[in-house]
Amino acid sequence: MVPALAFMRTVAPRLLLAPMLALAACGQTISDINLRPDRHYQKTVRFIGQVSRLERLPSETLLELVGQRGGRILVKSTEPVEVQPGDWVSVKGLLVPETRVGDAVLYDVVVAERVSPRGPPRIPDFM
Repeated sequence: MVPALAFMRTVAPRLLLAPMLALAACGQTISDINLRPDRHYQKTVRFIGQVSRLERLPSETLLELVGQRGGRILVKSTEPVEVQPGDWVSVKGLLVPETRVGDAVLYDVVVAERVSPRGPPRIPDFM
């Protein structure tokens, strides 16, 4: 009986730590942000998505990204972005309730700090 208790005190917490860290390492998804955008306003968000559409304006680029679950989000970048529709990108930026793009006001837009090309996800999003 005592060896079993010793096992539970030393080994079991380590076994549980790995899955918890793996879940914590999962980043935000576009669907998570769209579910309750007010929770993410004025906070830095990081996610990946596939470029659905893009509009290059004189001083900025507007991207529409699609997540693995089909959620869509708009990303505004003031830096040049060298991507095409169908490319996968990683985004880090600030989610704002509204912003001006060109002469239009758009809502729930990520003002990108960084947009970098990447490959498609290796593991599909099952959950």
